[in-house]
Amino acid sequence: ITMISNCTEFVDVKLRTNEKKILNTLNKDKDKITIRFPMEGKIKTREMKVNCLIYVNLLFTGLSDFLASSKKNFSALLNSLILAKCFRCRLWENSLHVSKQLEKIGVSLSNAMVNAGLTSFKKIEDINARELELILNRHPPFGNQIKESVLHLPKYELEIEQLPKYSDTLAEILVTVKLTNYEQLQTKRTAPDFHYVTLVIGDADNQVIFNQKIMDSVLLKTGNWMKKIEVKRALKSEDISINLISSDY
Repeated sequence: ITMISNCTEFVDVKLRTNEKKILNTLNKDKDKITIRFPMEGKIKTREMKVNCLIYVNLLFTGLSDFLASSKKNFSALLNSLILAKCFRCRLWENSLHVSKQLEKIGVSLSNAMVNAGLTSFKKIEDINARELELILNRHPPFGNQIKESVLHLPKYELEIEQLPKYSDTLAEILVTVKLTNYEQLQTKRTAPDFHYVTLVIGDADNQVIFNQKIMDSVLLKTGNWMKKIEVKRALKSEDISINLISSDY
């Protein structure tokens, strides 16, 4: 983010005196909710302002697309995909406020859910609707509506199988992505129509083995997606990292 803050695209950004107070407040957030990696000292340059605003506001999809065109930096690609998603839903990937991504749930209701330990979609789905209404101080059927919206989020399962065809330098794996609740999603869906997951695979040498977007619309046809992928043996180890990342959640 520091590197991007120094890009020439931001030369027209001006740091005004009356902005410094709010920018410093954002930068010094003790809970690191607004800015995860605060800058040292006070904000006194254009670059520092841009850094701050990127953290708080901007989207990063273009960076993922740029890194996807190169096969040489798996960790950068993986982190850019996670970062793009974080900006899209305005939450860090390790945030406890997952409920803030749901319609009708703002800051105060999300805080109430965190205080009640409802820090994952699974926990929200499993809680009794009446109990949820007590936590949120809302009347029925509010609890049912929130549970319904979580119930109709896409749920994925990832299966990996190593196939018999392999040598000292090459192996073949079969990757299956399953939409486990695809029958439920035929009638009602919480996620937008353009929602997708990115399957990104990297090896121990930080090379990108495979990178592909899989649209929900494709998975909704049969419930699963399969692909045979050839994997070259890395120099460092045989380990591979396989990640399935939602575009929006």
